[in-house]
Amino acid sequence: MEMENNLPKGWVECSIGEILTAKKGKKPASTIDEPREGYVPYILIDEMEGKQIRTYTNDPKVSIIDETEVLLVWDGSIGKCGSGLKGAIGSTLVGLKALGGIQTKFLEYTIRQQNNFIKETSTGTGLQHINKDFFEICKIPLPPLAEQHRIVAKLDALFEKIENNKQRLEKIPKLLKRFRQSVLAAAVSGKLTEEWREKNKNIECVDLILDKINKEKIKYVKKIKEYIPVSEYETIELPDTWRLGRWDNYLDFSDNPFRRGPFGSVLKKEIFISSGYKIYEQYCPINDDCSFARYFIDEKKYNELKNFAVKAGDFLISCSGVTLGRITQVPDKFDDGIINQAILRVRINQKYFDSKFFLLLFRSPYFQRNIFENSTGSAIPNVKGVEELKSIPAPILSLEEQKEIVHRVEQLFAFADKIEARYTKAKAMLDKLPQSILAKAFRGELVAQDPNDEPASVLLERIKAEKEKLAAEKKLIRQAQGKGKKTKEYSIEEKSVKIAAEKKINYKNKKK
Repeated sequence: MEMENNLPKGWVECSIGEILTAKKGKKPASTIDEPREGYVPYILIDEMEGKQIRTYTNDPKVSIIDETEVLLVWDGSIGKCGSGLKGAIGSTLVGLKALGGIQTKFLEYTIRQQNNFIKETSTGTGLQHINKDFFEICKIPLPPLAEQHRIVAKLDALFEKIENNKQRLEKIPKLLKRFRQSVLAAAVSGKLTEEWREKNKNIECVDLILDKINKEKIKYVKKIKEYIPVSEYETIELPDTWRLGRWDNYLDFSDNPFRRGPFGSVLKKEIFISSGYKIYEQYCPINDDCSFARYFIDEKKYNELKNFAVKAGDFLISCSGVTLGRITQVPDKFDDGIINQAILRVRINQKYFDSKFFLLLFRSPYFQRNIFENSTGSAIPNVKGVEELKSIPAPILSLEEQKEIVHRVEQLFAFADKIEARYTKAKAMLDKLPQSILAKAFRGELVAQDPNDEPASVLLERIKAEKEKLAAEKKLIRQAQGKGKKTKEYSIEEKSVKIAAEKKINYKNKKK
């Protein structure tokens, strides 16, 4: 491909301001919520991104755009752009109109290709703004008009394919979530190990296991309670060799197994220190991470609150808010500390119950639904009470089968994890693809050049003449209105025209 000044033959470099006119949006004096004759849609970023029109205005001082103009976000989420809308634009937006017969879509793709430059040269610390000199300092390669049309057609086709692939990819996380939930549901209902039970009929009878549990429990509990009537809870159909009972059968009653953190003045912030014994908070079960800590207490306070202490193997459960029922297990390497009021600490009898199976049970859709349906509060769900929580029906099965279920679930989850990793990699590649394609397009590598195309330099001369004509017409209109020469600072449109005509600005990017 023949090149001149690193550009394909027939291309030229120009400032983006040379090929367009611009008008900054303005907040209208008033708006209404329903369409009415004489009113136009009021367009903000949400509407630009595809949301429904919410308000309308008839303010004569606002900037009006139509479908042939490109909208560019000037303040805030800078660099976002779109087209195809008609109405008044808000103060954070700028309307750009391509001149010389340049397609609206070509201008939009040009803006998108300059997205990194827009952000690198932006101003503002909290709220970002596009650099006020953007239209002069942003240099673009301009192809011949005919080639622009070919580029737009190719980009439209490629971007449609990308969007279709994105939509297909977006389904994968939901499918994986449903898959994992289905696996857990099958695990706690016995469906996952149907064949295994047929081959392993000599395992210990669950009735004998329950008898042993009750004999041990009676040493620590005055009255053995059966679960609250079935009608008050959702239950599941279980295999003949399993039993359904209160899930507190899982607890190790010899070791203070069921505790909610201390309340009120017992755990005031005034007693917290910079280091010492850790306070375990909701963050731990919510994020499945016991390493987090913001607050600490001294040894004296820790000894006072030892009933709420945490040790390896404990389960920490969120017992309030939208994260009610989230659970994590304290690892072998842990920091001594206590739970706060939003945490329930549970210890299970590991002679009869596998810790990993208990996690699966607690995270299963069946168990989570029972927790929420038997909570109090509408805005902020909360554990209804100790007995209600302990009474949720849970399957009782042999330790051998629990371990087999855990093994099978881990295999299926590992399969799901591999798919998720491939999804993440594919999504990252797909997210980068548009900019790669745009870069290729504006290097002249996406479509073939035609030596018969009119050079872009001729197009640029026509645009210059068109701008001069527009400026002369605007001057005549102002004179007819008796406004004379404008003394205020230039608008975006006028400033870009004047500077581009008078001088060439050399600009260095900000240092990163």
